[in-house]
Amino acid sequence: MPEEYTAYIGFEAEARTVRNYESLFVPGLAQTERYARAVIKGVLPTASQIEVDQRVQARIERQAVLAKVSPLQLWAIMDEAAVRRLVGGREVMREQTQHLLQLADEPHVTLQLIPFGTGAHAGMTGSFVHMDFPDAQDPELVYVDTPAGDLFLESETEIRRYKSMFEHLQAVALGPGESADLLASVCRSG
Repeated sequence: MPEEYTAYIGFEAEARTVRNYESLFVPGLAQTERYARAVIKGVLPTASQIEVDQRVQARIERQAVLAKVSPLQLWAIMDEAAVRRLVGGREVMREQTQHLLQLADEPHVTLQLIPFGTGAHAGMTGSFVHMDFPDAQDPELVYVDTPAGDLFLESETEIRRYKSMFEHLQAVALGPGESADLLASVCRSG
């Protein structure tokens, strides 16, 4: 696994709260195995089967943070495109949207969708993850995955900018109940 990815997994395992905005994908912590496999194969078309298997396994193992005694608090906002794109086909997406609906019922998980009808919004510049940690001495950080490499941002200015962006996304997204209704609709139509 790339060094940046293992660093990210380490931070995520220690985090208290993860606020994740995704414009094109279901967040990794919410992916089913079949969806994860289809995403990884699509994004990394030259990866060997072993590399794909390792990445899928790592992604599934990461999800243990949601099942701990004191689980990670996950707030995920997705653009509607993330649940409408047929990653892996209709059956994989039906399974994925059903999984999202189950996750949405967990008290430590908040899911919101930004419908297409919203138009332009602050998240259109790209996906990001904002993490904070139980120890106040640990600085918050923002993670941005780019084709040029992974970025870990820690300056107060950058943290403030991404926090503000996430607040704007929360405001334009459907509420959790309405988001669940849209997910159910996507699941039925898929």
